[in-house]
Amino acid sequence: MIKKIYGRALTVLARKPFKLWGLSLLGAFLVLVAEFAFGVIPFAGFAVGLLIEVGLTMILLRGYLGEEPHTVQLFDCFKDWKTIKRVLCGMGYMYLWIFLWALIPVVGFVFAIIRAYEYRLTPYILVMEPDVPITEAYKVSKQRTEGFKAKMFWADILWILLVWAAALILALLGTIPYVGFLFYIVLFLLYIVVCLFGTLFAGLIGAAFYVEIQRSSADGPKFDDSMNDPAEKPTPAPVFSEAPVEGYKFCPNCGSKNLADGKFCTGCGYKFEDQ
Repeated sequence: MIKKIYGRALTVLARKPFKLWGLSLLGAFLVLVAEFAFGVIPFAGFAVGLLIEVGLTMILLRGYLGEEPHTVQLFDCFKDWKTIKRVLCGMGYMYLWIFLWALIPVVGFVFAIIRAYEYRLTPYILVMEPDVPITEAYKVSKQRTEGFKAKMFWADILWILLVWAAALILALLGTIPYVGFLFYIVLFLLYIVVCLFGTLFAGLIGAAFYVEIQRSSADGPKFDDSMNDPAEKPTPAPVFSEAPVEGYKFCPNCGSKNLADGKFCTGCGYKFEDQ
């Protein structure tokens, strides 16, 4: 499944969604600004950043589904008090439970990570399913992510490990005299690419999992993301010779050229005696 999720996310990136990419960077930047600007007011920076973060999550979902994103959608969670209350209370309730699990001595961080993946769908449920009570959103997420937690974890961590491995190899190659600086240049470019596209790729992975989980769930909205399935390369049809060649015959199965008295095709093993 991870290969399929990666393929779908990369398909979206292959469409060169520059606006979606720009909004992902803008959203991440605004979250940092909010936490810094409102940091002097208790919880205010966290609250504003959280509302923008959920708005960005929904933008990435719309972009994944092929919809045109708009900057104003980053602030959808600010549109009225009811929405602000629903998102802040629902997400706050979710983070509270993760924090409480993290307080368990020694193994708390393990349980906190598990709970974080169980509650992964909470922002989607809060926005897309207004009929679900605020205090039940994280529980609904827990039910729907059953059987998907490990897959989501490895999908999140695998590409990061690959980037780290590539960075380590490039750093080691950079120690080669005379030509090592070339590998440092490639390492710098890799760092730039991850900084620019890491947030977008991670968000698309999250959106892909949400759509996939909803497809297997009996409740909640269903989505069509078939446009993101990587296109399979068509298998070329075998080419057969129209003109006979003296002393040879052509296989009717694969088109390979064989001796006239051959019993089996040298290309695919077809048995000529069956003709």
